[in-house]
Amino acid sequence: MRKLVKIVTGILGFIMLVPGLAKFGEPFKTFIYKHLTIIGFPFPDFMQYVVKFSEVGVGLLLIYVAFRANKLNPSFRNKLFYLGNITVVGIMIVAVYTHLHLDVPAEILPMETKPPYMPIGYIFLVAVNLFLNRNSN
Repeated sequence: MRKLVKIVTGILGFIMLVPGLAKFGEPFKTFIYKHLTIIGFPFPDFMQYVVKFSEVGVGLLLIYVAFRANKLNPSFRNKLFYLGNITVVGIMIVAVYTHLHLDVPAEILPMETKPPYMPIGYIFLVAVNLFLNRNSN
């Protein structure tokens, strides 16, 4: 795994881990619950923990892959790499939907902005990461 892919993977892991951890404290704890309730997710009490642990888990996974890439079996490393990146895309698709949902007020969104700049930026970063990884093999 090339150094640039490790760097982008580590950055992506970090930017997933930190907001995931922040969602365990106020006001983000309440905001995530409100998002899920407004957009109609079933079982918002349970799903808020799925969201939090998914973000923290995928962040830790990507950081692990970035730091341990050369010590892992290449096949296993690639599976972890793709699992982490594709999971980020799935999480960000839900985030884009949340941002675009008409009933979700900007005040409870990250950076208090309705346009989904952050989720689209994360998806773009995953695309760059996948492209760089593909070209390094």
